[in-house]
Amino acid sequence: MLKTEEKLERLFAKLRTLPQQRQQLAVEALSEIADEDLYVLSDEERAVLEPALDRARRGEFATDAEVDEAINKPWT
Repeated sequence: MLKTEEKLERLFAKLRTLPQQRQQLAVEALSEIADEDLYVLSDEERAVLEPALDRARRGEFATDAEVDEAINKPWT
Protein backbone atom coordinates (compact mmCIF):
# COMPACT_ATOMS: atom_id res chain seq x y z
CA MET A 1 0.00 0.00 0.00
CA LEU A 2 1.38 3.38 -0.99
CA LYS A 3 2.01 6.05 1.59
CA THR A 4 0.29 9.39 1.21
CA GLU A 5 3.53 11.06 0.12
CA GLU A 6 4.05 8.48 -2.62
CA LYS A 7 0.46 8.94 -3.81
CA LEU A 8 0.97 12.69 -3.93
CA GLU A 9 4.17 12.34 -5.93
CA ARG A 10 2.46 10.07 -8.46
CA LEU A 11 -0.46 12.47 -8.72
CA PHE A 12 1.86 15.46 -9.21
CA ALA A 13 3.67 13.59 -11.98
CA LYS A 14 0.34 12.98 -13.73
CA LEU A 15 -0.69 16.61 -13.28
CA ARG A 16 2.53 17.81 -14.91
CA THR A 17 1.53 16.00 -18.12
CA LEU A 18 -1.86 17.73 -18.37
CA PRO A 19 -2.54 20.74 -20.60
CA GLN A 20 -1.74 24.09 -18.97
CA GLN A 21 -5.41 24.96 -18.39
CA ARG A 22 -6.04 21.73 -16.47
CA GLN A 23 -2.84 22.26 -14.47
CA GLN A 24 -4.07 25.71 -13.49
CA LEU A 25 -7.35 24.25 -12.20
CA ALA A 26 -5.38 21.78 -10.09
CA VAL A 27 -3.19 24.57 -8.72
CA GLU A 28 -6.25 26.60 -7.74
CA ALA A 29 -7.95 23.65 -6.03
CA LEU A 30 -4.83 22.59 -4.15
CA SER A 31 -4.06 26.18 -3.15
CA GLU A 32 -7.47 26.48 -1.54
CA ILE A 33 -6.94 23.26 0.38
CA ALA A 34 -3.42 24.23 1.50
CA ASP A 35 -4.23 27.84 2.39
CA GLU A 36 -7.32 27.21 4.46
CA ASP A 37 -7.68 25.27 7.67
CA LEU A 38 -11.36 24.75 7.00
CA TYR A 39 -13.17 25.20 3.71
CA VAL A 40 -16.40 27.16 4.05
CA LEU A 41 -19.03 26.60 1.41
CA SER A 42 -20.34 29.66 -0.36
CA ASP A 43 -24.09 30.27 -0.35
CA GLU A 44 -24.20 29.06 -3.96
CA GLU A 45 -22.34 25.84 -3.15
CA ARG A 46 -24.54 25.20 -0.13
CA ALA A 47 -27.70 25.76 -2.20
CA VAL A 48 -26.52 23.18 -4.74
CA LEU A 49 -25.62 20.58 -2.09
CA GLU A 50 -28.49 20.97 0.40
CA PRO A 51 -31.14 19.12 -1.67
CA ALA A 52 -28.79 16.14 -2.10
CA LEU A 53 -27.93 16.15 1.61
CA ASP A 54 -31.63 16.24 2.46
CA ARG A 55 -32.26 13.21 0.23
CA ALA A 56 -29.35 11.37 1.87
CA ARG A 57 -30.69 12.15 5.35
CA ARG A 58 -34.01 10.60 4.26
CA GLY A 59 -32.14 7.53 3.03
CA GLU A 60 -32.86 8.23 -0.63
CA PHE A 61 -29.90 6.94 -2.59
CA ALA A 62 -29.36 5.99 -6.21
CA THR A 63 -30.00 2.38 -7.10
CA ASP A 64 -27.17 0.21 -8.43
CA ALA A 65 -28.78 0.43 -11.88
CA GLU A 66 -28.84 4.25 -11.72
CA VAL A 67 -25.21 4.35 -10.68
CA ASP A 68 -24.22 1.95 -13.47
CA GLU A 69 -26.12 4.06 -16.00
CA ALA A 70 -24.41 7.27 -14.84
CA ILE A 71 -20.96 5.70 -14.85
CA ASN A 72 -21.39 4.18 -18.30
CA LYS A 73 -23.04 7.20 -19.89
CA PRO A 74 -20.87 8.76 -22.62
CA TRP A 75 -19.48 12.19 -21.75
CA THR A 76 -20.77 14.92 -24.04
